[in-house]
Amino acid sequence: MREHIVSVFFCLFIICTFSITLFNQAIGFLSPDKEKSDVNKGHETELAQSGNEKKEGLLGMIDGFTSNLAGKSEGAKMASEISKATSGNTYIESTQVLLGKDSWLFYKSTQDGDPIADYQGINHYSEEQMAQIAIKLEQERDYFESLGCEFYILSIPNKASVYPEYMPSSIKRESETSRTEIFMDYLKDNTDLNVVNAKDSLVATKEAYQVYYKTDTHFNAIGSFITVQALMEAINGEYDSLENVKFKKVSDDYSGDLAALCDMQDTFNDDIMYELDTGSVNKKLKSDQKVLIVGDSFSNQMVDIMNQYYAQVQAVNIWSFNLGMIQEYQPDILVWESAERYTDRFNWVSLTSE
Repeated sequence: MREHIVSVFFCLFIICTFSITLFNQAIGFLSPDKEKSDVNKGHETELAQSGNEKKEGLLGMIDGFTSNLAGKSEGAKMASEISKATSGNTYIESTQVLLGKDSWLFYKSTQDGDPIADYQGINHYSEEQMAQIAIKLEQERDYFESLGCEFYILSIPNKASVYPEYMPSSIKRESETSRTEIFMDYLKDNTDLNVVNAKDSLVATKEAYQVYYKTDTHFNAIGSFITVQALMEAINGEYDSLENVKFKKVSDDYSGDLAALCDMQDTFNDDIMYELDTGSVNKKLKSDQKVLIVGDSFSNQMVDIMNQYYAQVQAVNIWSFNLGMIQEYQPDILVWESAERYTDRFNWVSLTSE
């Protein structure tokens, strides 16, 4: 009798789960398609470039069904909590987030760059590839200079490149020098492009200050400040000193995007958030130049600080940029900013295409 009751309840649970999932799927099909943003269009382009494009037809329906599966997010969160507890805080169940040492989180998705391959040093460019990309970038530099814009390339390292000591020991490295570092050095040694790799400045600063969030892919306000100063030094030959400015503590329980990706904000929420005290910056360093930064989410985190040192700063996502913005903003300086995991964009994305 007991087995019969358990079987009935189990069958009812399966039927309810299946019905709710089908309902969610039907809502998705019946709802009018929303116009895709430039960012979403760009992300789909990147997925296609990496061979991970969105599936259509039957495979797409299957993907949609599993995405809408009732209780999926709750189950994933529970699985992460259980795996973290049973592994002695060395592992969480997530396709996008890697649990490092001392509760540091790292991004591991292969559908948005490949930060783990970057860390392992297994995706280096050949000399021929670097030469080809360099020629392309020089052509783009020449084009923007013809429009009156100085052209700069800014590379921001993945968190694992700055804090390798917190990566799991199970992730083995073939080389401690990433392809981005090699490529940026190649550009400096073999071209006259204006190239800034923020890695050295961030690594030097981390000995005294935390420069990336533990729970986020991005640098914190201190890391952003250091990156801005490295860029300023390349542009103007001057920079403000970290020792001369002040930062205000905004929160001591910040939970970043990586914690959100694995739905564990309640577990990973011990980051300190700072903001720059704008009254402490060296006003003598402020330039009358206008800057346009074309890049990714790191650019947005730099704008407020850069505005303290330049007359006007605009940040535009790379997928939203168009050449009409040069006329609109009339920048003196154009910065192509790229997080390390997006280094391939220098190869296949063209800022000069209509």
